[in-house]
Amino acid sequence: MFKPLHILICAMSVALVASRVRGQVGEPSGFTITIKHGANTLATDHVTIGPGQELQDTKATFQDGDPEDFTQIGTVGAGNPMILKVVSEDDPMYRVLHLYINVPISLANIYSPGPTSLFNPSDSSLISVEITNATFFGGMAVEPRVENTNSYYVSFMRDFGGHFYQLPQANAYNTYGSGIYDLQVPGDKYLDGSPGTYNFSATQGAVSSWTWGNMINPGAGTTIHNGFSGGLPSTGSGYVFELGLSVAFINGVPEPATMMFVAGGATLMLGSGRQYLHKRRQARNE
Repeated sequence: MFKPLHILICAMSVALVASRVRGQVGEPSGFTITIKHGANTLATDHVTIGPGQELQDTKATFQDGDPEDFTQIGTVGAGNPMILKVVSEDDPMYRVLHLYINVPISLANIYSPGPTSLFNPSDSSLISVEITNATFFGGMAVEPRVENTNSYYVSFMRDFGGHFYQLPQANAYNTYGSGIYDLQVPGDKYLDGSPGTYNFSATQGAVSSWTWGNMINPGAGTTIHNGFSGGLPSTGSGYVFELGLSVAFINGVPEPATMMFVAGGATLMLGSGRQYLHKRRQARNE
C-alpha cells in the first residue's frame, strides 16, 4: 500500500518588489470548488475552512505533526468518494495553497486508489478546476497568482501506483535537483498566452476567484517516472488518482514601505517540501 505525496513543491522565483511591502495574507476561510472535464461537471461543492469547519487542519504533517484534514466533494464511478485536501503555507510575503484532489477506495482508507479514475482516460477533453467565493480570515483582499517562471510548480497528476505523469510541458525529471518532484507543469506554461493548454485567470478582492484551465488529461499514452526511470507506461493505463494544484496570494492592499523584497519562498517551499516528501517516502517503505 502506498501513501500519497501530499505536498506540491512550489519553488518561488520572484522579481524585486520596490517601494511597497504587502502584509501577509491570512488563512483561507472557505471557497466553492468546481471540477470540469470537457463539458462534464465532475464535482461542485462549497468547502469551509477553519476551527470547527470541514477543514480544520491545513498544515502538512511535517509542519504540525498531524495529517491535514480532508473532505468529500463528490463521487466517481459507482459512488466512490472524491476528496479534497488543502495545505496552507506562508512566508513574510506570500500565502500559498496546495489543493489535492484524490479518488480513494473509501473515506476510511484515503491512501489507496479506488476503482474509478478521477478523469476518464479515454476522454481527451481538457480539464479545469475553478475556485469561486474564496474568502480569507479578517476579510482581507487578496490577489491570487502563479509566478511566470519555470521553477514555480503549479500542477501535477499521479497514476494508480502513485507515480508522477510526464505530462506535456511539465518539467523534466530532476530539472532543479528535486528528483521526481520536478515533474510538474510550471507557472510559465500557465502564463504564456497560449489559449490551447494550461491557462490561469483570477480576480482579486475580499471575495476572489481563480481558475486553472485547459489542463491535459494524461490518457493511456502518457508515460510516468517511477523515481528511477522515465518513459514507462502508467499503472492503470491513464488512471488518475491525484491532481495537485498550487496558487499563491499577496495582499491586495499594499502597505507603504521603503524597502525591496527578494522572495524567500523558494527556500521555504523547496526545503519544507523535500523534508515532507522524504518522510512520506520513508513511511511508504516501512
